Amino acid sequence: MTQPVRPPRRSEPVTPPAITRRTPAEIEAIRSAGALAAAILTDLRAAAAPGLTTAYLDERAHQAMRAAGAEPLFLGYSQGVARPFPATTCISTNDEIVHGIPGERELRPGDLVSVDVGLRLDGWCADTATTFIVGDVAAAPAQAQALIEETRQVLAMAIALIRPGRRWSEIGAALESRAGSSAFGIVTEYVGHGIGRTLHEPPKAPAYATGFSGFDFELESGMVLAVEPMLTGGRGPGAAGAVGEDGLPSWRSRVKLCADGWTVATADGSLACHEEHTVAVTDEGCDVLTRRPVEMAADLR
Repeated sequence: MTQPVRPPRRSEPVTPPAITRRTPAEIEAIRSAGALAAAILTDLRAAAAPGLTTAYLDERAHQAMRAAGAEPLFLGYSQGVARPFPATTCISTNDEIVHGIPGERELRPGDLVSVDVGLRLDGWCADTATTFIVGDVAAAPAQAQALIEETRQVLAMAIALIRPGRRWSEIGAALESRAGSSAFGIVTEYVGHGIGRTLHEPPKAPAYATGFSGFDFELESGMVLAVEPMLTGGRGPGAAGAVGEDGLPSWRSRVKLCADGWTVATADGSLACHEEHTVAVTDEGCDVLTRRPVEMAADLR
């Protein structure tokens, strides 16, 4: 589950928040949670088929978590701006970007579906998401597969760039440059985050750099992050590097909050894609803690 971006309130400190570095034993505990989250996500992707409802997939995830002794992180979660989230998973379809609420909508051939799974196991949290096409790929809109592939490659780039001593702004700038050179827009209102004992911990980890209102930070071994780029089929005017009056990339995605208070969708109705892994910064680089049995991008390491 992504974290919204907002400028600090006047009453909030102007110093960067402390970022917790986890011990090797703690990272292994998060890996165990990540393995379960990855297995559930893999199962939901395999189970998704035309005619099934998103509520069915959500209940399937809920039962799997309970059977494993895990706590659904999203169920009852509140970001302070809406009613508590009413489901175990976030399932977003087609033009929905993130935080979709599962319900009685039946999946159709060619639907683009994003599933986000978050859980706590033995006191440690993991968060992971992927986007896929339901049923026959040929039934999906023409740009769907390219959008999925580009989003996965942006995530793979982030993972490849993570290493101690590198500032996150360098990574955000590289991801922004890649996405800006594609045919797609990038979401700036919602970003990745630290994760550990709780779902959302410092720092915020955007997939862009231009105009980001949060704090930059230097990566250190032991940090654990949920990295989650979101791209959309529509984009604003301007090429890579173009900046709007608000200081953000002019070509970024435009989004809207739906009437349910949670679902975030594209303002222009274009398709959306969301990919996420929980990762640990190591002395050598990056360790993916939510690796799925069959990775969608071969260069995730």
